[in-house]
Amino acid sequence: MMRVMDTQELTLMNRDGKRMPAILRTPAGDAKGTVVLLHGLGGWKDQAILKSLAGYFQAQGYVTFSFDDSNGVLSPDGRFFDSTQTKYERDVEDAMEQVVQAPWYGAPLMLIGHSMGGLAALDYAAAHPDVARLVMLAPAISWRSMWYSQLPLALFSIIRGHETVLGIDGRRFVLGAGWWKDFFTYDALRTARYVSIPTLVISAEKDYTVAKPREHRQLAKRLARGDHSTISWADHDFDGHEDEVAATISQWHTSS
Repeated sequence: MMRVMDTQELTLMNRDGKRMPAILRTPAGDAKGTVVLLHGLGGWKDQAILKSLAGYFQAQGYVTFSFDDSNGVLSPDGRFFDSTQTKYERDVEDAMEQVVQAPWYGAPLMLIGHSMGGLAALDYAAAHPDVARLVMLAPAISWRSMWYSQLPLALFSIIRGHETVLGIDGRRFVLGAGWWKDFFTYDALRTARYVSIPTLVISAEKDYTVAKPREHRQLAKRLARGDHSTISWADHDFDGHEDEVAATISQWHTSS
């Protein structure tokens, strides 16, 4: 009997015993590899851009996997207020350890990260040679990449003790100032030197959040095998441009 495409909801556990809800999508027939998708700050495992890409790669014959971090907007155990990039990247490490040991996992492995998830994907790829390809969607780089907007906001948030972030379905979540203090220690330009795999950086032309296309082009140049593309008129979440993003990744994937 021919196997059909399937979607399952799973639950991972991080090192602190917190649950991380996940979605596994398996293709019909033998899988060509595994694609893991990482959401950004205030994002979630099945937001529009990640769901679209997961479905696309599933239809192309790949196992796709996405999960919510332990302090995310859909976390059953943690608090978004306690989020930091360091905690998120520990969750990525914990999740990936379970992914690569799962019976449905198969190489090659591609990581796709959006926003802060792009930064997390870069850091993971720098430390794990089993990653074959890397895609960063509107990735965060560092506070220096948009100091004129991020630094004033960071200082305001530290003084105030928090800031408000949009999350799922337009709901607002309070983020602790500790997130900013932690983020100041991250720099994708510094990490890029340790990544030698084919990497695609995709910018959104109308993105005014974590970085602009010119900063992303600079990041791509720092990568040994980096490419850069910009989606015209797209915002940070690529709303309404999901198919174009999938087509851009597909063209790069087949030509690189």
